[in-house]
Amino acid sequence: MIETDSHGQPLEVDDLDAEWLLDFAHEAEAEVRRAERRRLRVVLRWCDLHPAVDDAHRLSWGEQERVWDCDAWIGGEGVPAVAEFSAQPLAAVMRMSPAATTSLMAEALELRHRLPKIHARVEALDVALWRARRVAKATQGLSPEAAAHVDAALAPVVDSVGPTRIDRAVAEAVALFDPETLEAAEEHARTREWGISLRHHRAGEGGQWAGTSWLGITGDTPTLQRLHDLIVDTTEPATGPDAELDPGLGERQVHALAAVLDGLGAPRPRVRLNIDVTTSDLDATGTGTETGVGQVLGLGPATLTKIREWLAGASVTVLPVLDMARTDSVDAHDPPRWMRDLVTRRDTHCVFPFCDVPASRCDLDHIEPYIDPDDGGPPGQTHPANLAPLCRHDHRAKTIDAWSYQRTDHGDYLWRDQHGNRYAVTPYGTLELDPGSPATPPR
Repeated sequence: MIETDSHGQPLEVDDLDAEWLLDFAHEAEAEVRRAERRRLRVVLRWCDLHPAVDDAHRLSWGEQERVWDCDAWIGGEGVPAVAEFSAQPLAAVMRMSPAATTSLMAEALELRHRLPKIHARVEALDVALWRARRVAKATQGLSPEAAAHVDAALAPVVDSVGPTRIDRAVAEAVALFDPETLEAAEEHARTREWGISLRHHRAGEGGQWAGTSWLGITGDTPTLQRLHDLIVDTTEPATGPDAELDPGLGERQVHALAAVLDGLGAPRPRVRLNIDVTTSDLDATGTGTETGVGQVLGLGPATLTKIREWLAGASVTVLPVLDMARTDSVDAHDPPRWMRDLVTRRDTHCVFPFCDVPASRCDLDHIEPYIDPDDGGPPGQTHPANLAPLCRHDHRAKTIDAWSYQRTDHGDYLWRDQHGNRYAVTPYGTLELDPGSPATPPR
């Protein structure tokens, strides 16, 4: 395993002793910081080249977070406005999602314009960019005075602080400079953040769903404390001869929550799961003997044992089989339900480069733009081969910002941006194509 040191000399890493290896690790960290600084400079220059012409065309968080009534612009007060859709070309060449690139742009601007002391330490390679970005993310909602206070307080120690220290500095700045925002923050949390959310997959955890979901509740502290105490108090520890078979506290707490729901007379869940079972004779009643795995559409694989558990006592509706080979067309702009189901099962996520928004949350875009028949449009424009899922932001970008694409016979999507960069979105990921490469990506 050959590497080069800071002087360009080759090194055999496997031959290094501990002392040399520590020195080499120190050099490697310095190289990472230089690369991060270079990327930061590129992002800031990109922002400078794409100023917003007015507030109506300014990059906002709503674009990337799919909150269409949100007009919160990126960056804190005093940060220059950046043009909408400016994140996407940069995101594609850096092989990042537009949402992640928007965050990077916002935090880069925050560092340069509102956290100059911390930014100077990044430029001097004294601070890892990821640490500085952590502070920049936390200060974007502060007034300039409060942000300056955080900058002064954390700049000397920013290369060693964690989330707790950052949160403490931000809270201190709010108390000193923006005390009136505390009441506004409480009101905002109550009206905009309280609620219940259910997630069936957590990114970054090995990619497995494993038949487990995550229920999140945000609300006032006393109410949630009561719920927590109710579940804890209802959880009975395992005793007697079966104690050694105790499944664990977490599982017992989930069973206790189910018991609380049963005690309240809560109805059985009404859940729609599209399950493909091809390795078993499992029928609509949940019976079957062969061991195998089914696919739950939009979630992932589940063992037939788990599927049987879910079907026990549930109301099961058998839907007609969806023929994935259908090519029927309709004249209307909006596809019928069967066609939408076909397209979202064929393409499981947004087909824009590097985007992974689930297809169930996407618009269905006409690859060849739809022309109203009253304006001379031909019949049969809406059919599976001319439809593809695009999340709302990427759908708007494709329509407004000169992106173009086509679908190949293999089901890949070939994209071109306004700068001539080309990408192929395949079932296995996004490929960046050389300008002179063939029109069809290698398979």
